[in-house]
Amino acid sequence: MLEPLASFYYYMIMFSSTRCAAGCGQLAISGSKLCAIHSLDADVESERLGGFIQNLRVIRDLNASGLSFEGRDFSGKEFHESTFKGAHFSKCSFSNTTMTTVFFTGASFAGCNFSQSTFQFLSFASANLKNTTFEESTLTSLNFLGARVTGCDFTSVDLYDSRFINAILCNTSFEDCNLKRVNFFKSAQTGVTFKLSNTWEAIFEANE
Repeated sequence: MLEPLASFYYYMIMFSSTRCAAGCGQLAISGSKLCAIHSLDADVESERLGGFIQNLRVIRDLNASGLSFEGRDFSGKEFHESTFKGAHFSKCSFSNTTMTTVFFTGASFAGCNFSQSTFQFLSFASANLKNTTFEESTLTSLNFLGARVTGCDFTSVDLYDSRFINAILCNTSFEDCNLKRVNFFKSAQTGVTFKLSNTWEAIFEANE
């Protein structure tokens, strides 16, 4: 159960459709009237929201688009209906997390850990992922459209109904994965392994 102050803070900064007061048309980040670009100090906002996430188990309706997080431990959390579009993550842990309808569109990840997690309806479209692991996770209906995935590990992952259309995949492992209905159409692949995975149930070419 949340402490009274934490509970109050949670409901006060729920993600809404409030636009940036600077008039740029972007949504304001949670707890602010401005987006990350027009924030007086984006580093301060990143620290504020990073601490907020670490202090709660369930995070819902959060907008942290465009912020940067380094070395944060977000493991064991639940994320719902939130957006981190264009955010930057370095050496952050999301292991053992649950996420539904979360947007990481255009975000970047370096050395991050998403292992042993359960995700559904997430967007990593146009994201840049380097040396990041999703080992032993369940990733249902995820979107990696146009993402750049380098040195990543999807070993023993259930990727049912996910999409890597037009993605660039380099030195990445999909070993022992469930690839049923996973769409790799027009993906560029270099040094990718699918050992022990059911590639016959994946989509690599356009349907006739």
